[in-house]
Amino acid sequence: MGIISIISSEPSRAIAVLFLICRFIYRVIFQLYFAPLSKLPGSKLSNLTMVRVKLDALLGKLGDTTESDYYKYGDIYRIGPKSVVVCNPSDCRTVLSAHRFRKSRIYQNFAVVDDNIFSTLSGELTHTRRKQVGPAFTNGYLNAMEPIVLDCGIKAIKEKWDSALALTHDNKAVVNYANHFLLASFDTIGALGYGQRFHALRDNTSKIIDWVHSTAMLCGLRLIFRDVKAFPARLFTKKLVKDVDEFVAFSNAATDKRKEELSSDLIEKPKDILQAMIDAEDPNSKIKMTRSQITAENIAFLLAGTDTTSLTLSWTIHYLLLYPLIYQKAVSEVRSRFPRHHLITYGEGKAQLPYIEACIYESLRIRAVSGATLPRVVPKEGATFQGYFLPGGTQINVNIAGANHHQQTWEAPRRFMPERFIENEASKHNLFTFSSGVRICPGRKLAFYEMMTILANLLKDYDICMTEDSLFVPDKLDTYGYPMAMPRAQNLTVGPKHIDRDCRIVISAAEY
Repeated sequence: MGIISIISSEPSRAIAVLFLICRFIYRVIFQLYFAPLSKLPGSKLSNLTMVRVKLDALLGKLGDTTESDYYKYGDIYRIGPKSVVVCNPSDCRTVLSAHRFRKSRIYQNFAVVDDNIFSTLSGELTHTRRKQVGPAFTNGYLNAMEPIVLDCGIKAIKEKWDSALALTHDNKAVVNYANHFLLASFDTIGALGYGQRFHALRDNTSKIIDWVHSTAMLCGLRLIFRDVKAFPARLFTKKLVKDVDEFVAFSNAATDKRKEELSSDLIEKPKDILQAMIDAEDPNSKIKMTRSQITAENIAFLLAGTDTTSLTLSWTIHYLLLYPLIYQKAVSEVRSRFPRHHLITYGEGKAQLPYIEACIYESLRIRAVSGATLPRVVPKEGATFQGYFLPGGTQINVNIAGANHHQQTWEAPRRFMPERFIENEASKHNLFTFSSGVRICPGRKLAFYEMMTILANLLKDYDICMTEDSLFVPDKLDTYGYPMAMPRAQNLTVGPKHIDRDCRIVISAAEY
């Protein structure tokens, strides 16, 4: 009898099946009760698989589940066989403070054309790039760019809203603030990054918006498909890949055009992000950025900057209307300090409008828009958090919502309470929406230039209120006794789930 016949015999087959069953049972029992992470809080299913996290990500629910999981499990919990989440601000700061906890490989899915400051896993490249682009985000350079920020931001929004009011007979118009903030943010970042005006808000559309959305979708699909250009992924990605290729070509052309104009003395050197990147060099090595590196950073900048700014403004308006006394306090502050026709700059707002600034900070806290978690990897020697030892190679995820709602750090964390940020630098230090440590968002100051000038001037110049059919109003309370916020959804960022339904307001010219 040959070997093949022996292997295929009924007893041998039964033994093989029994072995596989026993092996499976052993692995399940080991993962449930004896694996290194099995003692951590978390669902039993998370000992075996990350399917729940992946399903929540696919359904856009991570913004909700990361917050609710913190309240359910506390400072540290498990979400997969080799993946944990930390929420304590001190632990979050430890993970983010140095390159010892390197970024997860997940970030490489966001490398378009070349590695960028967001996608790179290299601490050395991060350090170099921060030195190169850092001058663009100094106070002096930001002040020089502010005219563009004002033109594409608050001035464009006011023109849009005034045009809507001009068409009415009762000085009242309905606008969708979320759409307008998003388009204005695209215009601002586009003008700064590409040296061109896209007029997305004026025209209600722009080709570059399609490119950005396609790029974001393609980056997301890379989390699912190893090769987005191969079958079966190409069934879903053909148009996306085409859009991204066009986006890259446009970005390259913008850099080439600027360099050509400068070499021909056709223009004076502008003050914008594109020029800052062209001029950028490492102060030690004197290395300048290549065209592909400039394109990679510009695309990442546009992807990260537009949603973060516009969605924070949207959540701020929403919460102000849910809390009428806070809204009235913010309005009184700005109208008591600036005349009707004065255009408030960032410096003026920063110096004279502490309550409005606090409203922005509180919105960043209570509805962090930058994503659910920041994944890192435990170094090979392992690390201990909250009394639990995590072996090297464990994925450790910083829960932004968990840190921003930490009950030992924030009083009544589910309540919108801007006062917690008044003359309180410690509160700002405990805010993780822009990350922290060596990976903190380099464009956060620019975001505040946009948000402060838009919010302060809108509250000064317009009275706003909810529409009659608004589903989420001050007296509709959640299970904790606070005004119920509109539902959210997470793609790459966390924003309103039903923008067309929930982000409409009635505006009118302000009555002093």
